[in-house]
Amino acid sequence: MPGRLRATERANAWSRPLRALSGIAALVLVFAVLEGAASLAYTVWWGRMHWWSPLLERAHTVYDPELGWASQPSRVAADVFGPGLHVTTNARGFRNATEFENAVPPGKLRVVALGDSFTLGYDVGDGDSWPAWLEKLCPGLEVPNMGQSGYGIDQSYLWYRRDAGELAHALLVLAFIGDDLLRVRTDNMAGYGKPVLALRAGELVATNVPVPRAAFLVPALTQNLALLGTLRLVELPRALLARFAPDASLAPTELSDLETERVDEAILRGLRATAAERGAKLVLVHLPHLATGQPAELAALPDFALAALERVAADGVPFADLRDELLRERDPARRALFQPRTVENGPGGHYSTQGNRFMAAAISERLIALGEIPREACEPR
Repeated sequence: MPGRLRATERANAWSRPLRALSGIAALVLVFAVLEGAASLAYTVWWGRMHWWSPLLERAHTVYDPELGWASQPSRVAADVFGPGLHVTTNARGFRNATEFENAVPPGKLRVVALGDSFTLGYDVGDGDSWPAWLEKLCPGLEVPNMGQSGYGIDQSYLWYRRDAGELAHALLVLAFIGDDLLRVRTDNMAGYGKPVLALRAGELVATNVPVPRAAFLVPALTQNLALLGTLRLVELPRALLARFAPDASLAPTELSDLETERVDEAILRGLRATAAERGAKLVLVHLPHLATGQPAELAALPDFALAALERVAADGVPFADLRDELLRERDPARRALFQPRTVENGPGGHYSTQGNRFMAAAISERLIALGEIPREACEPR
């Protein structure tokens, strides 16, 4: 009997700490479940306010293995930017209802407009982009619109080199905002893959091609991937990576300012050479955009981008910076040149119909002053 009592006492002595440990484990488990549920609930709550539906551009663009994305040819995407604000593309994928023959029509001077969403005419209808207004203000011109939302000068260069080879034209106008010269740094735009132009032995080489297609398959996930960053399951690996592998990065490696300057300059020189091979002359046009949400504050070109532009301009490429034209406009006139609202799922800050007309007039005057187009081309017929 004494042996049994001692065994019972020993069992009780072990059971007490085991019960305590079990209780602590249960509390930890409950806390972990509650913490996980709270993290998930926070992500859902945050997502309800910050969820982005597919970008408006997806209504008229398709995956392109060489460019990342491009407008679908022969498409009428109705009401993209609002009722009646369609995006129409011709068989070449340009934002024109007109089908262009390779040869220039008699009595016309063809000016190819190349650029990003500001050239495409984001947030306005087909007839109100600045290339469309340039045609209306200058009846002697024919203006194919090779604007594409989100493009940097790298993608613009690759698109022009690939798809404008048979199109006769006298002028190539590369119209850009400051951001376009920065976009050469990365391999994606808003999560969508893009090519990267690298300098190797002084030559431009396209890398990250074919562009990965995965981001285009589930656009809602691509555009909302940042929401997953609110989950502790995502934050923990990032914190550990930063702690134990500080040199590693989950983001693509970006070029330095000096490297970006060199790539920008090489692209601009490549555009000039390609245009010259086609009997055309390159003209560079800086389209000013907003530095903040206020039209009174216009973004300045980065110093390294300006250095590249000035060197190319010194070699005979005309460069028109339209920032001064906008700075001469006073509020509220300047304010009216920009969209007064942010469209659903859109970045806002693009030119209004009035702003596109203003820019077309400014571009025509600069081209006339530079001697690139005759004044007669902009006189009523």
